[in-house]
Amino acid sequence: MTRVKIELLEEELAGLQLAAGYLQYSMERCLNLIGQEGLPPEQLERLESLTSRFARLADLLIQRVFRLLDDIELTGGGSILDRIYRAEKRGWANASELINIRELRNLIAHEYATEKMLEIYGAVATMAPVLLAAVPKVIAYANNTIRKYPK
Repeated sequence: MTRVKIELLEEELAGLQLAAGYLQYSMERCLNLIGQEGLPPEQLERLESLTSRFARLADLLIQRVFRLLDDIELTGGGSILDRIYRAEKRGWANASELINIRELRNLIAHEYATEKMLEIYGAVATMAPVLLAAVPKVIAYANNTIRKYPK
């Protein structure tokens, strides 16, 4: 069973790296748009892509990779907060920042009021570097874990 989880982790890590690259690309394309009002539709579309990519990477990291690593290490179970605190203990990111990332992800997923979107874009621009900085740490940790389970 552990071998199946290791293979799944390898797949998730590939998706995680890809998602991080897409978020980084969107960040670069949107930095000059953050905080501006009255943008044309093509620039709003860029910002929508940015928020979507942020939410996707947050989900992949917290919901899938954190959970999978916990399962492999037999520390699974508990709430999202438990996973976040274990991530902090592993040195991947500060728990309060991960909580903010998770809350922002939830806001993105459930926010339909256009008047809040400027605030959301600004928060994404602030938190995306934190999220992106955690990815290589998690990948390095996961690769060390994978090496413990030879094929």
